[in-house]
Amino acid sequence: MAAGCGDDGTPDTGTNGDEIGAEQGDEQDTDAEQGDSQDVTSADDQGEEEDSTAGPDTTSDDQGEEESASEEGMDEGATKFDTLSDVDAGSGNPNCVGGELCDEAEFSYIWIANSSENTVSKINTRTMVEESRFYSRPDQGGSPSRTSVSVDGRAVAIANRQVGITKIWADHDDCVDANTNGMIDTSTGKDDVRPFAEDECIAWHKEFPDMTVQRPVAWTSGTYNEETCVWEDQKIWTATGNGGSPGQCGTTGIWVHRLSGDTGDVEDTIHIPHAEAPCTIGNIEWGLGPYGAAVDNEGNLWFYIWAQGKVVNVNYETLEYQVIQGGSYGITVDSEGRPWDDVPRRLNLDTMQWENVQGGSLPGAGGSGVAQDLQGRIWKSVSGGGVGWVDMETMQVGDTVYLPTTNNHRGIGVDVDGFIWAVPLNGTTAHKIDPDTYEVFTYDGLNAPYTYSDMAGGQLSNVTCNEPQG
Repeated sequence: MAAGCGDDGTPDTGTNGDEIGAEQGDEQDTDAEQGDSQDVTSADDQGEEEDSTAGPDTTSDDQGEEESASEEGMDEGATKFDTLSDVDAGSGNPNCVGGELCDEAEFSYIWIANSSENTVSKINTRTMVEESRFYSRPDQGGSPSRTSVSVDGRAVAIANRQVGITKIWADHDDCVDANTNGMIDTSTGKDDVRPFAEDECIAWHKEFPDMTVQRPVAWTSGTYNEETCVWEDQKIWTATGNGGSPGQCGTTGIWVHRLSGDTGDVEDTIHIPHAEAPCTIGNIEWGLGPYGAAVDNEGNLWFYIWAQGKVVNVNYETLEYQVIQGGSYGITVDSEGRPWDDVPRRLNLDTMQWENVQGGSLPGAGGSGVAQDLQGRIWKSVSGGGVGWVDMETMQVGDTVYLPTTNNHRGIGVDVDGFIWAVPLNGTTAHKIDPDTYEVFTYDGLNAPYTYSDMAGGQLSNVTCNEPQG
């Protein structure tokens, strides 16, 4: 984001989405156990202790960040860049990020779902401070697990296992002073979770009343407007199933939805019949359905179906879909547009066959997220309490980094600065790993997290902006 680009200070309110505060009565999911919350912010023995101050005791934003630009007031001849090809912002507006489009981000957050608490933590990846915590659904239920960060870092989209997508602003400049008291009333830390309808940084919530399960969520980049310095026409992909108890699906197939990132309105829906992409497991009349999701540099959706050994690709332009054999628990797409699973294996887009790593292995730990860093390495959780990587071009296995916690690091992500993140299942910690030195920094204060997605925005940033630097 940048100041001085025709900003009128009017944020996107998302008023066309479902009304904030609407009630929903689903009971809480049971596949994540409750953990104890710890009010500690720390680094491990290798790193320096970070400042644990969450800010002043106030509801107003005192971060001093530059105002984000608004789409309003855009000149008719404004230059736009479609991110389905390489972006070159040129000279254009001297006040815009323009040619610096893919340079260092102004701020960086990781959004981690505390599933059993039905909240999401917003942690500053540079200071290791949890600045806010939010309920993920109006009824304080829902069991969130997947989060996806927009390419500009301005917002997160949260998927609830028991249905519902919520958008939350990262930057207080985008939040709306709904009660006109002259300040932004919003969470100031992990012990300050506001009622859903009263937190002014929650942009909108979208319900899917006929569905029983919803896990995948992934932003598309949209189109960059150089005149206003704003990413426009951003979409959110998600997938649902129904016919099961909350958090599960039955034999009616899978629905893929594309939402407006501005309003939460569903703009497109594709139904994939049960015979082509079943939700259920064998003869059992239930399943967990669409699981993880990622987008490539053309905005196409890729998602894995739990326990089916199938990956589905939905074309952004035509909305046609393809069901591909193979795949595993975790899924990402690298900066060359190739899907990976957490084995790890790479999908050859010419042959549609999965390719195995060379020169070793990375033993699994019961299912893992998977993510590409800025050096062209694919990271995943490994057995024994660590994370390891493989070179995304040569497929050669690289190093393993062991972490202070030994349980399964289910959530694997990369932030926009290139640091790797590992979040243990049902614990209280999140680990940040330096990609060069392997130094580990630890935040402790989560509550039974189950997070599995592009939770820090690095995947979308990679496919939009970055060629490997290695």
